[in-house]
Amino acid sequence: MLIPYENLTSKTHGINNTTLEALKDLEEGWVRRNYSPVNLRKNINWKLESEEERSWNFHIHSWDMLENLLMASSFKLYAVFLEPAIKIALDWCDKNIKNGSEPSDELSKFAWYDMAVGLRAYRLAYIIDAAKNLGILSKDDESKLWSALMIHHSYLMNDENIAFHTNHGYYQASGQIAMGRRFKEVSSEMALALETGISRFHIMLNQQFTESGVHREHSPDYHRMVYDTLIGVINAGLIEDNDLIEYTKKIEEALSWFVLPNQRLLNFGDSDWRSVARKPKIAKAKWQTSAMQFVVTNGEIGSLPKDTLKVFEKGGYYIARFNQKEDSGKYDTYSYLAQTAAFHSRTHKHADDLSFIWYEKGHNILIDAGRYGYIGKAEMGTELWKQGYWYTHPNRLYCESTRAHNTLEFDEENYPRKGVKPYGSAIGRHKQYDNGLTILETECKHFKSIRRVRVLIYMPNQWLIVYDWFKDNLDNKHDVRQWFNFAPEVKLMKRDNGYFTQLDDSTELHITNLLEKVTASKIAHGVEEPRLQGWFSPAEREFVPIDSINYKLESSVTGSVATLFSFNGLPSFNIKENQVSVSGRSLICSWSDEIGKHNLVLNRKMDQDLKVDYQVNALSIGK
Repeated sequence: MLIPYENLTSKTHGINNTTLEALKDLEEGWVRRNYSPVNLRKNINWKLESEEERSWNFHIHSWDMLENLLMASSFKLYAVFLEPAIKIALDWCDKNIKNGSEPSDELSKFAWYDMAVGLRAYRLAYIIDAAKNLGILSKDDESKLWSALMIHHSYLMNDENIAFHTNHGYYQASGQIAMGRRFKEVSSEMALALETGISRFHIMLNQQFTESGVHREHSPDYHRMVYDTLIGVINAGLIEDNDLIEYTKKIEEALSWFVLPNQRLLNFGDSDWRSVARKPKIAKAKWQTSAMQFVVTNGEIGSLPKDTLKVFEKGGYYIARFNQKEDSGKYDTYSYLAQTAAFHSRTHKHADDLSFIWYEKGHNILIDAGRYGYIGKAEMGTELWKQGYWYTHPNRLYCESTRAHNTLEFDEENYPRKGVKPYGSAIGRHKQYDNGLTILETECKHFKSIRRVRVLIYMPNQWLIVYDWFKDNLDNKHDVRQWFNFAPEVKLMKRDNGYFTQLDDSTELHITNLLEKVTASKIAHGVEEPRLQGWFSPAEREFVPIDSINYKLESSVTGSVATLFSFNGLPSFNIKENQVSVSGRSLICSWSDEIGKHNLVLNRKMDQDLKVDYQVNALSIGK
């Protein structure tokens, strides 16, 4: 017997969280982020009203608003949740299929957008299957929905419609697998969909992930999304492949390195500042690996490997992670430094080459820009399109820009992403000592003629040196800025040619440049003119002012910038004694602070291992 949702009660019917969410969607409207609620009892507005609503319209045409209803309806007692889903599906067919047989995009370009078709296909197949099993679908409605499913099948069988090179194709293949598995016994077309989807699925997994399980689209959040779909397909019994199931553990283990100690997902590229924190019971049900369970529960369950440096050579990431309080058992006490060093394609790629983020002493310090949203389509042939931008909203443009990331900027220009050959991974040499001293080298080329090297020299819980060297092989001069963008809670103060901030009652961070001819900028905080600077987007359509600074080197063919971040009190030094070779292969610097006298020599000779001699108070601790 079907029970009206108004009569469902937790006490009598044991309502679970999914059902409660479905009830909420029906009673209050479906809500996504800061968009207006969608009334699921009334007809949906399928039209794309403006370019500002691109992302929103995509979710509507993917039928994301039906997810809770369909999940709740899988419990037979609550099958009444199918009825509003059926009505919405039929309305969509009426509005977005012409003459009952042809796709129509008159209302919106997202009605037949590649990824939306894949996501909608498996939801449509579920609605047909579940409604038929419960006998609540009329013959006319069944015929209409089945015809729509066959149109989806025809669309997805055409290779020209499949985005093999991006995660969109992955969702399209998943849609084929889902609908094919449901109806393979009654339809030869659906049997073909299943076979084709599985074949494409394997091809795209091999293309989109490295052997070490890293997604190649420059975005840990998309890594998470694709993994979630992969696990969903496997858990639903749509794919039975032991090798693939085992590979998912490698993908999850890689993902665990992309979770910061504050349980936020590393937000390189098109990633939101997403919390992945979970209670132990939920984490144990969701995640397979001990490492992922540990990072999402702040150490309540699971454990981490002993490795303190992860090098994803083909994926193009360095991640250093250190336990500073072994007796605490908590993840939020760890030190964490992550660098992105990859250009595989334009997909979700920002102009952020060799940027990094940093978490230390329980604080976010240096952060990435976020994505803001996919708002305002760049038209082909326009200047923005030529520069490699897909979208035109000013806030989105800023989030993609070079200056919004912790990297070098040349002449206030963004690193080109269109018309240039992707270099793959920029990972170079690296070294780590028992005491934690870590040296990370990366190298790439900008604007065809500028060779650029970055070396991060990191003593966890104490200090970090960001050393950049560049040379224009055509002898052109450049104004170069080394940008740093800070977490919203970090408030900087300027002091001479440096900065400092009070992170908490006992923690000060001092920032200074160690080399000559380099000048410190003013602190930019939520600047709008002459160009945006000092902003952070934690989530879609959110834009928060932050402190942003740079160290500038003017009119230089070649040069070096070395910035010291120190927790050991105000550093003092003789800047003339700090030296760097013209080739950038040798850096000699020293400074004094509350710990004592620091001397550091970095040698980057070609075809040799990195060599570092680091001494504190004449005691050598790295060589």
